[in-house]
Amino acid sequence: MVRQDESGPFARVGRIEIGRTQAVHADSGDGTAWQAALAVKDPHGILQPLAGRGPDLAAAIAAALAPLTRMPFAIDTLRTTPPEREAGRWAVKVIVRALDERRPRAAAGHAMAGDEPTAIAIAAARGLAAGGFLHGKFLPAGARDVEASTETIVQGIEGLLGGAPLGTEIAGEIRALVFRELNRFGEGQAILAAHSPAPERMLTRFDAQAALAHAAGEPRTSDTRTGNWWEWFPGLDNDARTLREVLAELPAAPPSDIPWIVRLFENDQGWLRLHGAVNLANHDIIHVLLGRGLLDQDEAFVLGFTMGSTKAVSRLERWFFKLALSRLYPEPYRISRKMLVAYDLGLEAGRECGVKNVHLALDDTMLDRPLGETRRALRIDPQRLRHFYAREQQALPGTLASLRLPVAG
Repeated sequence: MVRQDESGPFARVGRIEIGRTQAVHADSGDGTAWQAALAVKDPHGILQPLAGRGPDLAAAIAAALAPLTRMPFAIDTLRTTPPEREAGRWAVKVIVRALDERRPRAAAGHAMAGDEPTAIAIAAARGLAAGGFLHGKFLPAGARDVEASTETIVQGIEGLLGGAPLGTEIAGEIRALVFRELNRFGEGQAILAAHSPAPERMLTRFDAQAALAHAAGEPRTSDTRTGNWWEWFPGLDNDARTLREVLAELPAAPPSDIPWIVRLFENDQGWLRLHGAVNLANHDIIHVLLGRGLLDQDEAFVLGFTMGSTKAVSRLERWFFKLALSRLYPEPYRISRKMLVAYDLGLEAGRECGVKNVHLALDDTMLDRPLGETRRALRIDPQRLRHFYAREQQALPGTLASLRLPVAG
């Protein structure tokens, strides 16, 4: 798939395409001497004309791009190289900078095009994508994770320098470099996984200590302040915290993002709802009570536990739901057959839970109670859970979800 091709009339940036930019200089007497007009194809391929005015060419293009962004910005630095006789293309580098001083951020963008305004517009759009300025709907699905990791790395570099400011241009180039390499790495791993005969083995290709230990070396017993959904997990060593506190840090998808077939079986309003069907808010609460994250393996255990707590799941319903999870659900909600051992263990653990229908026993008064108190009220025994998690580790060794399971306490 071509990612950055300026040979045609449009250049792709994230999920949008930037077309040729027209710019005119006409002194209007109000300080906006430049006008810029460009065409953008939205994620559905629909052409959207954008226009802007400013005291110079860069400002006019920035004004035209502003509707695509979620925060005010300016083009802080612009460097252009006129076309050489052989190449016939303008080379442009821009640094886009956030105008909100409380959220300092800068990112570089580079582009080449047949004319200067188009090169500036494409470079600026790339800087906006690298810096996390664009609205989420214009970015690929994994952009939030890449942005969070990029921010962590940039802050880490600043920390290594003793907090000394890097300068807008250097900080912008670092952010763009990290953003580009994380995307290259992520796409490479996605391609490998798609062609792998055993995709679940991708989870064992790397050293998971980066997600399992703090920078100082001590192991993580939880990680709820991360922006990466795959790193998020609450653990069981949080008796003093409240549900409301932990849920506020959960990077969950909105209900509108849940596919119809998932809601059909799992939502309490679903037409073919199965035993343990529950609304999304209470489903998230059960994740926290069980100390589980958001990976497929975690999801399988939570679903099994909720259904098992009804004490009413038949063999036929168990078989059908496992078939739906592994064959009928779309990605990323599909759970591989290998991971369904976590579902079976969750089902067994739920049957042992002291409270029948744990999803129906939840109420809003629990949100502000200590988690330890809520677990006791629901007769969810953390020590018994650790026993099941030890069995899960043995059944699914090496996965990130297994490696971070709270088996000791």
